[in-house]
Amino acid sequence: MRSLALALLLPVVVSAQTGSIPAGSKQTKDERKAEAQRKRAAEELTAEAGATSTSRLALPFKRAWHYLTDSASTIPASIDDARIYLPLAGGRVLCLDRETGTLLWTGEPGGIISAPVALAESSVYIATSKFSDDGSEAGGSLRAVDKATGLTVWVKDYARPLSSPLAQGAGRIYAGSADGSFYALEAGNGEVVWKVETQDVVRGCALVTDRAIYFGSDDGALRAVDIAGGKLMWKFQTSAKVVAQPAVDDHAVYFGSADGYVYAVDNLTGKLRWRSRTGAAVEASPVIAGDRVLVASFDNFVYALARSSGDRIWKRRLENRITAAPIVEGDASLVAPLHGVYVAVFLNADGRRVNVYQLDKDFEIVADPIFTNGSLVLPTSKGLVVAIATRPKDSQTRAVKK
Repeated sequence: MRSLALALLLPVVVSAQTGSIPAGSKQTKDERKAEAQRKRAAEELTAEAGATSTSRLALPFKRAWHYLTDSASTIPASIDDARIYLPLAGGRVLCLDRETGTLLWTGEPGGIISAPVALAESSVYIATSKFSDDGSEAGGSLRAVDKATGLTVWVKDYARPLSSPLAQGAGRIYAGSADGSFYALEAGNGEVVWKVETQDVVRGCALVTDRAIYFGSDDGALRAVDIAGGKLMWKFQTSAKVVAQPAVDDHAVYFGSADGYVYAVDNLTGKLRWRSRTGAAVEASPVIAGDRVLVASFDNFVYALARSSGDRIWKRRLENRITAAPIVEGDASLVAPLHGVYVAVFLNADGRRVNVYQLDKDFEIVADPIFTNGSLVLPTSKGLVVAIATRPKDSQTRAVKK
């Protein structure tokens, strides 16, 4: 059984090994680090055997295509049924065919892109920061662009740039601003419907529900506001900034803070239910997986916490700081370390590793990945990499155990 599991996963390892360093050549510190990461990931893969998973994340990944660029951005890509929208560091947006990676259109909305492209039915929304000739900030804008052509539908300028990912719901766009306020905007023209003032920049992506909107701020607070008029329902204060999107169930809101804690507060009153400490700042969104909450920390660990109490069930260490939320699919979760050269997949139940996908040499992850319909979309230092989960001929998902 062990040999069969390793044989099925062997293509993942082999595809990631990209030759040796020529004799006499000198490696930089970063190159040596990346090479060591690749070797350790390969060694870890062959050292684990025995566990099984029904998740597609545990299937071997095979690269389908990549789009190379020397202007990689730390802002994640966005994806719909047909296209991928990739922000670049210089202020451009690329629209790529999802299946082939073919460039469909490119747009330059003006300024530096400040948030992932937000998707609507026929348009996409692009937020930018503007700068004057001397490099000082000169406001921001929100632009609606036609999905098919890349042509501008409308544009709205603001005194300060939007500073958070854009959230949508009920014909509105919700976003934080560098002016320290959180805004509800009309989706049809970008006009302000209401705003909530905070005491610092709002970078956190809002969670929009039927009843309330939950968002964090650099002032260390998580706020719940009424979705209709923006009236503050409650505020929970932590001792450091709150930048990631929270998660919610019928009883609680779960979120992390740069103070190193994961919090669960009552979603009606904002009163603390529990908090659980990690070893460093938590800037990744928590994810609910059954009876537990998965969350990554700047201490390089991913944690599984009991939803009811916050007690630690398991934790696993990776090579680099983790800023992206774990991606949960079925009984497993994918974790992508920032500037890492691989992604790892762990069982939700006990944290045993069930898969590793390594990037080619000189590629490293620079923004949050996406997994949808069996496709893994990885923004890297060399451009966008898209890999497909490939099912073995016996149609069983094999995995490995530590």
